[in-house]
Amino acid sequence: MTSFTAEPFFEPASEALRFLPEGSRVLRNHPTAQGKLGWVAIQHNATSHEGSLNILDLYSGENQQYMVSGRPGFFAETTAPGIVVVGLERRLALFNFVTGQLGDTLAELDCPDDVIINDGLAVDGGVLFGTKHLQFNQPVAALYFFNSATRRVHTVVDRQICSNGKFLRRQAHEATLVDIDSTPKTITLYHLDAALEQVQSQSLIAPPASLPALPDGLRPAPRDRDGDSVVVAFYNSGAGSDGIAQELSVADGSVITEWTLPGSPRVTCPEFVELNGRVKIVFTTAVEGMDEATRRNAPGAGCLYIADTPFHRLPANPPLLHIA
Repeated sequence: MTSFTAEPFFEPASEALRFLPEGSRVLRNHPTAQGKLGWVAIQHNATSHEGSLNILDLYSGENQQYMVSGRPGFFAETTAPGIVVVGLERRLALFNFVTGQLGDTLAELDCPDDVIINDGLAVDGGVLFGTKHLQFNQPVAALYFFNSATRRVHTVVDRQICSNGKFLRRQAHEATLVDIDSTPKTITLYHLDAALEQVQSQSLIAPPASLPALPDGLRPAPRDRDGDSVVVAFYNSGAGSDGIAQELSVADGSVITEWTLPGSPRVTCPEFVELNGRVKIVFTTAVEGMDEATRRNAPGAGCLYIADTPFHRLPANPPLLHIA
């Protein structure tokens, strides 16, 4: 196993922005996209129903915040420059990073009030996204597919608690999906039909008891080796002071690479970036749920961290969505 230590890269100016950063993505279709990292602050404190979308300049360290009315779980870029699809509460809507304005609602979910949209991923033909139960104790969340041509949503996997990081590989007649359900600590490999409508088989990538904490965000690793692997951020909801992320083999769950984040135990999402010709990895981390003692022992909580990687190229980018 190869090991790396991450270091703080960006310190949000307020505790509100530190509360629950997530879903970082390198921007590719923004008018000033070079060296820009988009990320969401899902909510700004424990009782808030508002959050923000943010753009961090990876070179200057300047962060631009865009407040939104609701809790954003993720965003996905479209083919229109500066326009993204954002999962906001129980709907998918357009957001303009140039004007800072919310646009049309594309789809709405018929969900209980204590279920909201969480992590999401642009895939060929639409968006794969999940929901979470806000009390994290009822299997009333699900994984959905939004068809960007028809604007219809269908359920892919139901009876989840907190659908989180995901990775999809589509072939002509089938698809394989890695999907996290955080609260039961499961990282599951699904074999699906090509339309993403039927689960043909499923298996755990690793036993939940073997995982160091709650699995949260996920990114596919670059294919520099045989077989797929994924980098998983682990959210330690206890009183620990350091965070962990791991590269896991999809085939057998073995740990290939591990990153330690000193002073920030609640790691929420990884994202690969290229800086000065080198492949780095950025991690969002959170303050959410920390008591005063834990917060004192975790001075980096809520910061974005950066670390070296063993890779020489970036993973494939998600597609840009065409919205009909």
